[in-house]
Amino acid sequence: MLQEPGHPKDKRVHPTQKPLGLMAWVVANYTNEGDVILDPYCGSGTTCVACIQLGRHFIGIEKEHKYVEIARRRVREAQNTLFAGATP
Repeated sequence: MLQEPGHPKDKRVHPTQKPLGLMAWVVANYTNEGDVILDPYCGSGTTCVACIQLGRHFIGIEKEHKYVEIARRRVREAQNTLFAGATP
């Protein structure tokens, strides 16, 4: 199962935050690589992070500025981790 570096299981930044492993399982089992996933209630960006890790594109929508900033940070971290492991 995919693990999110730097984010312990019990650390939550959103009141209804889902575990990354759960969202990765859903994305992996119900979508195909390269698909575009829409998350209209993006919250802290867990689905977006799962999409990055699994080679899916995503559109995340969130109205609360506080959570938009958290999601942006998590997406940047996931992208940096992905690109750091890429070979030229």
